[in-house]
Amino acid sequence: MRDIYIDENTGVLINKLGITDPKLLSQVESDMLIVRLKEILENNEFTYGYDSYLNLHQQMFQDIYPFAGELRKIDMEKSEKILSGFSMFFGDKSQVSKKLKKVFKEKEINFEATKEEIVAQLVDFMSSIWEIHPFREGNTRSIITYTMKYIRHSGLKIDEDLLLQNFAYIRDGLVMSVYQEPKYLEKILLDSIERGMKL
Repeated sequence: MRDIYIDENTGVLINKLGITDPKLLSQVESDMLIVRLKEILENNEFTYGYDSYLNLHQQMFQDIYPFAGELRKIDMEKSEKILSGFSMFFGDKSQVSKKLKKVFKEKEINFEATKEEIVAQLVDFMSSIWEIHPFREGNTRSIITYTMKYIRHSGLKIDEDLLLQNFAYIRDGLVMSVYQEPKYLEKILLDSIERGMKL
C-alpha cells in the first residue's frame, strides 16, 4: 500500500521545506512545534468540537506539512515499541470523519464529576481519538494539546508541564488504554490534576 504522504525518492514525509533527511525533519518539526505550541497555549480561546480539533492540528503543523488540519487519506498502521514492535492498524480512512464526529458528540467530559471520574472520562476521550488516528502525523501531540486546552477551558487547573514533557510516555499510555489497560494514562492525568490543585 503506497503512502501518498511519503516522498518515493527519499522515504521522508513530504514537507513544505523540502527536507529530505528524516533526522533533520524531526528536529525542524520539533523546533517549529515549540513556537506554535507557545502561541496556542498562550491563547485561552477554546471551542469544543470536531472542527476545532482539525483547526488545532492545522495551527500546530501549518509551517511544515501540507496536510496540516486534513484528515488522513490512507489506511495506516504503525509499529509500537510498547507492543514489542507489533503494529496497530488504525482503521478505514473512509470512516475517520464519521468516527471522530461521534467521539466529540458522545464523549464530552463532565468536569463537575470527581477527579477520578474526570480522569476516566479523559482517558476514554483521548484514547478514542488516538485509536482513530485522524491525521497522517502529529496525532499524539494534537490530542495532548487539545486536551490541555479543553481542561483549562473547564476551569480545572492541571500541571501542564508534566504532560508537555512526557509525550512519549503518554503515547505509550494511549496505546495501552486502547488495549484496555488505562492505568498508565490514568496515572499521569491524575498526577497532573493533583499537582494543579497545589499550584
